[in-house]
Amino acid sequence: MKYAFFAVAALGFASCLPVCGVAQSAAIEKDLQRRMQDMRALESYSRRRSEKDRREMEAMNPPGLDKNARERVRKMRMLDTRDVDRYKAFLTAAKTGIFKIFPNFDCVSKTVVNIGGECAGYVPETSDFSFRSVAYTNRLYHDIGFERTGIISDSFFSQGILISLGDVPIEKVALELAEMKYLLGFKPDALVANAKQTSHSLYTGVDSNGFHYSSSVTPSENTTYVLRNIAYRFSNSLAPLSPDSTLTEIKFKSLELDARDDVIVVFRIIRKDDDGGLTIVWKELGRKEGPKLKFGKGEAITDFK
Repeated sequence: MKYAFFAVAALGFASCLPVCGVAQSAAIEKDLQRRMQDMRALESYSRRRSEKDRREMEAMNPPGLDKNARERVRKMRMLDTRDVDRYKAFLTAAKTGIFKIFPNFDCVSKTVVNIGGECAGYVPETSDFSFRSVAYTNRLYHDIGFERTGIISDSFFSQGILISLGDVPIEKVALELAEMKYLLGFKPDALVANAKQTSHSLYTGVDSNGFHYSSSVTPSENTTYVLRNIAYRFSNSLAPLSPDSTLTEIKFKSLELDARDDVIVVFRIIRKDDDGGLTIVWKELGRKEGPKLKFGKGEAITDFK
């Protein structure tokens, strides 16, 4: 069996989907390193934190991988050439790609990657993906994340809406489908209080026109899904960070490092391996600038979930 290297940018693994030139790859790597440097600077403000805050900060800044671990991750992300060949024509179109994603079992602490028990097959830095940035990413910024047995879309200061279309060829999915009506008609919230209510509704699930929408789905092989992810922009001003800045302030400041857009993406799970990995092929159907959300005077600045 042959495999193809279609790695995606993530904390030191930079490339393009499906292919890119050396200059473009270098630009992605440079931008990635800048983001990492900025996140490390933000981390320096976390010295005086509660234990809960420290654990959250650890999730934002996982330990680096040594050479052997990086090589293992690279190999685990390799794609079966049969999948690449099957979608070769599809992948020549703009705003398409293919990648693998592995489940997250909370195997990472600040200094240790656990490899025992269910973590034995854990693949670091490969459980969260951003279609907006076309890269593996931190769970804080994902469009989709693979948590244990479910695909979720619940990153920080964002709303994700997922629907399963069943075994529908990805090539046949278009915005004109009836299942798209709710996604296209969904209006981003203008008030934080409303965003909280919406996020709760999406967590429990929303039924509209005979279809079910939710912020999570159970992944199934040979199944196509549509996602609308709304990454809100923070329109309030923040004081310069200091050692006394809260973790929430640090998180909002870090949004400046992310592509805050409102995207609609169709993706299909084309392979589910014995090691838990999912191979996903995808296409972006629409994108616009993420809406701004402002906190009112006296309103606590926090995520709406």
